[in-house]
Amino acid sequence: MKTLQTKPWLKAIAGVLCVVSLTTAAVSFGSVQWLASRGAYQDNGYNLLMDNVEQTLLHNLVHNVYVNYESQELGYQSEIEPLLPDPNFFYTIKDKTGKTLAASEELGDYRARYSDIISVGQAGEEVTIDETYNSLQARHDAKTKIELEHPDASIELSDWGDGQYRLTATYQEGYYEENLTFTGFLRSDLRNVGNSSVYREMCRAATLWSDKDLYLAALTAGACLGALSLIYLTWAAGRRKDTDEIALGWLDRAVFSDVLIVASLVLGVFTLWILDQNVGRNSIPILAIPLLAACIALLLVWYLSLVRRLKAKVLGSNLFLWKLGKPGHWIVDRCRRAAQAIRRSGSAFLEKLPLIWQAGMLFLVSALLEIWVIFGDAISYGNGQAVLWVLLKCVEAAGIAYIVLAMRKLEDGARELAAGNLNYQVDLQNLPGAFYTHGEHLNSMRTAIQAAVEDQIKSERMKTELITNVSHDIKTPLTSIVNYVDLLKKQEMPTDEAKEYLEVLDRQAGKLKKLTEDLVEAAKASAGTMPVNFQRTDVNVLLTQSSGEYQEKLQSKNLQLLLTPAQDNPAISADGRLLWRVFENLLSNIYKYALPGTRVYLTCQATETQVTITFRNISANPLNISADELLERFVRGDDSRHTEGSGLGLSIARSLTQLQNGTFDLAIDGDLFKASLTFPRMG
Repeated sequence: MKTLQTKPWLKAIAGVLCVVSLTTAAVSFGSVQWLASRGAYQDNGYNLLMDNVEQTLLHNLVHNVYVNYESQELGYQSEIEPLLPDPNFFYTIKDKTGKTLAASEELGDYRARYSDIISVGQAGEEVTIDETYNSLQARHDAKTKIELEHPDASIELSDWGDGQYRLTATYQEGYYEENLTFTGFLRSDLRNVGNSSVYREMCRAATLWSDKDLYLAALTAGACLGALSLIYLTWAAGRRKDTDEIALGWLDRAVFSDVLIVASLVLGVFTLWILDQNVGRNSIPILAIPLLAACIALLLVWYLSLVRRLKAKVLGSNLFLWKLGKPGHWIVDRCRRAAQAIRRSGSAFLEKLPLIWQAGMLFLVSALLEIWVIFGDAISYGNGQAVLWVLLKCVEAAGIAYIVLAMRKLEDGARELAAGNLNYQVDLQNLPGAFYTHGEHLNSMRTAIQAAVEDQIKSERMKTELITNVSHDIKTPLTSIVNYVDLLKKQEMPTDEAKEYLEVLDRQAGKLKKLTEDLVEAAKASAGTMPVNFQRTDVNVLLTQSSGEYQEKLQSKNLQLLLTPAQDNPAISADGRLLWRVFENLLSNIYKYALPGTRVYLTCQATETQVTITFRNISANPLNISADELLERFVRGDDSRHTEGSGLGLSIARSLTQLQNGTFDLAIDGDLFKASLTFPRMG
């Protein structure tokens, strides 16, 4: 993973991909928003889109008719038709009685219509007043009266001398307003003639409809690729192959942090303004695309510079305010104290609040913000609604990415802990709130497990040493006892009772010797100190030899041995001497505890990757014990302890199997006893 952080070519590709993807998403967003706002992504979307476009065109054209007609009535211009050159549009203007006051010269069938009742000003007669006054006050009073009665009056003031003051005013007398019905129509057969804006807009809408899925895919892919590239660049910022420290560039040293932050905010607002100017339009100017891409690229460079400073912990030391001396120091210090106080208060509040309530509050705040954005038409910010939605989603994406990275740290710690790496420690830096607490708990758990493992290892080592030492101390006098018993057996016994006592002594000395040897072997096997000589071993051959050794003993207890070797003579890597001891312990266990008159099954099965050897028999006594308990030391299936044995055979067999990289599984089903040994198969 570290090598991915230090590849310059990979960072360059990610940077270009981030700029191109975000620019593509921004450009596509305008078209997607325009189509979505007109119902293009709903059922029957094409008809909804075309109806919406037609009504919008008619509304604008009817408004132009109204403006031109009112200008004509008020005498500002003499004609309407030259200002309505679209050949695919015609109109009518009627008064409240239904009388047609004006209409297009060419009418006909139409595909869409739009009507609106508008109050139109009607001009009266033009009146001109030219008066002289003997005082300024008198002229001022006359001027005020005219302005109150005729706000649209044109007034001129002049002095004639000798105390004569002139006032000239021109205004409309008898001006009134009338409600007229303006109706616009789009011709049923749109024609590409003249400079028809209607035809162009309808064709553009049809083209956008055909490409609507492409724009949506471009928006989704661009946003996802841009976000992933940005996350990677943030993760890899400042990392180089030749050092573990954060490497700073010339921009990081040349520009003050606070100046760069302010510049980034200004450029960000400018970028959002560009988006706002084009969101809701059915096309974006070609020149706006490279400008938008340049702004995004510059914002990315500045953002990565701030990230490198933050990682290197030099963001606060490279401030312009700090260079100002005491005034700047005072401002920075007060801002730092305020931020620390807010953080402490927020942390204290969140610590007292359960995690489920924290998640609920976060969801509630996000939902309220989204409701505010969705129903933002009540606030007059126009297409800024879409920009706010994008900003909200960016903030949500950043928050989710931050939480995911924090969870990734905790996941890595838990995985390492589960794998047994007790030296791994969770990095608590930049972990928020409950994640920080959980990280501390994982580190504390690691310390506790490490201490428990060390205590367990120490205890096992002490037990192994104790068993070895005690067994060695017992073995010396036991050897003397066995030797002297052998000598006595060669002598004539004075009585039959003495001969019987000697046989008991010989038998018990042999059992004690076997127990001592089993103890030493069990200690070495569990501690892993027994030498293992791995060789290619034919499982069928070794299993056949072992069963042959016990054939007569098993027959003496009326036990029928059924051996099923594996096909193709599979081989494993094992120590033949130790594997023989495993087989011997299991067969000895069967001889001691199997129900007479039953069958004993020895089966060898092989796959391409492993070899499994299975021993099965029926127990003579009820097995009211679990498989795990049977594998413990000094535990026997015969609670009455009438049979010979130390209770170490299965434990030794499991330890020796594990020493040879195998697995030892024990299963009990009623009185059925089943032991399975599995080893990796050699090619």
